[in-house]
Amino acid sequence: MSKQKNQVNDLLAAIKRQPTNATPAKAEAEPAPAKRPQAEEPTKRAATKSASAEKKAKSRIGKPVQFWMHDEDRKLVRELSAWLAGQGLRPNDSMVIRAVLRLAKTGGGLIEAYWEAAKLDGRLKRD
Repeated sequence: MSKQKNQVNDLLAAIKRQPTNATPAKAEAEPAPAKRPQAEEPTKRAATKSASAEKKAKSRIGKPVQFWMHDEDRKLVRELSAWLAGQGLRPNDSMVIRAVLRLAKTGGGLIEAYWEAAKLDGRLKRD
């Protein structure tokens, strides 16, 4: 018990000590920044918008997209994901869809696939 009391007393004594001047305080040496006048406010906003646009452009190249997929479509995406996983890759659904879009070519096959998907689309009214 006496050892613990000594440690507690040592810690309390260390807390009560005054800091030494070994490290200079930067807050005292630096002057406070001056506020800009109201007239420069619109210019500041324009600069902020362009700076924030540059930051967003660098951090994200694309934009999020949401679309509806039927069970058959999700099965195809899972099948393609499984095949890519067998090749040593770890794809997500987005990467699989992007890869397939880059692989797709225009022509009769695309038109046939479009009409097949259009038959399943519940948003279109049919007469």
